[in-house]
Amino acid sequence: MILPLVLFFALITTGVSAAELTIATFNANFLTRPTVHVKFGYPLSMRAEADLALWTPAFRDQKFAEAAEEVAKVVASLDADIVVLTEVGNVTDLAELNGKITALGVTYPHNFVCQCTDSNTQQKVAVLSKLVLSNQQPSIAGVEGYFEEADDNDSENQTGISKGLSVRFEFAGRPVTLYGAHFVSEGNGPEADEQRIAQASILRRYAIDHIEAGELFMVAGDLNDGRGQPAIRRVQGYDDIWPDLLQTGDTAFFANRDDWDTRWTYEYQGTRNQIDHILLGPEFLQVVKRSDIKTVIPDQPNVAASDHRPVVVTLSTP
Repeated sequence: MILPLVLFFALITTGVSAAELTIATFNANFLTRPTVHVKFGYPLSMRAEADLALWTPAFRDQKFAEAAEEVAKVVASLDADIVVLTEVGNVTDLAELNGKITALGVTYPHNFVCQCTDSNTQQKVAVLSKLVLSNQQPSIAGVEGYFEEADDNDSENQTGISKGLSVRFEFAGRPVTLYGAHFVSEGNGPEADEQRIAQASILRRYAIDHIEAGELFMVAGDLNDGRGQPAIRRVQGYDDIWPDLLQTGDTAFFANRDDWDTRWTYEYQGTRNQIDHILLGPEFLQVVKRSDIKTVIPDQPNVAASDHRPVVVTLSTP
C-alpha cells in the first residue's frame, strides 16, 4: 500500500512541532512600596518633615497603585511568555502589579520574586511567566573579590549579587535555566564599575557549568553596562576560553539592522545605551538558527511607568 504523500510526511514528523518563545526584560523603576516615592521625583532618602508627613502608608499605597497601573500597561503590551522585571517590590507588590496586568487581558499564572538583600533601594528582581516554572532559586549564590580603586591594592573588597534569582522552564522539549539579575548601578561611582565586573564573574561561573554540561540557559535583566563594556564582556565570556554567550543586542538580531537609534534602553546625562540585556547560552544554536532569534527594543514613552525601555527576544524553532 502506498501512503498518500501528505499522510507520509505527517507520519514522519509525528511528535516534532515548531515552538516559539518570547522573553522580555523591563526595569520598572522603583516599583516597590517602600521607595515608590522616587518614581514621583522625591529623593531616595526623604528627610524633609513635610515630605515624610505626606507619604503616609495610605498615601503610599495610593501612589503605588497609580505607578503599578502604568507599569502594567507596558508589560501587557509586550505580551511575552516570560518577563524578567527589575526594580520591583516583594510578593505583595508583584501580586498587585500582576492583577493589573491580568485586568488588561494578559495572564501570568506563574511568578517568582528574589530574596534580594539591597536594603537601601529595597528593589527586587521578579519573573512573570505563562510557562510553568520549576527549580526556583531566590538568589544567585557566590562571592567575588574586587578592588574598589584599581590603583590601590589596599582597597580590596568582596561582593555578591544582591538582586538576582534563577528559575527553570521548558522550551522545545528541553529545560532552560533563566538567571534574572540586576547589577550595581553606575550611579554608585567609579568603584561600582569594578564591583559590577565582580558580579558578572559570579554569573559567568554558572554559565561555564551550563556550557560544559551542554545545557540551555539565559541571563536577563538590568546589568547596568552597555554592549561591549567590561561587565557584559565578562558575562559573555570574552575573558576566558569557554564559548561565548549570544548577545541578542547585536545588530544581526534586529530586523532593521541600520536603525541604531532604537538600540538603547536607558538615557543617562544625554547618552543612550543598552544596559538591559538578554544573553543566550551557546547551546541555543543547537535548537534555533541565528536567523530565528529576533530582538526588538520597543519605544517606551510612558515616563510614569519607567525611564527604561524593554528588551524583547523571540526564539523560533523550525
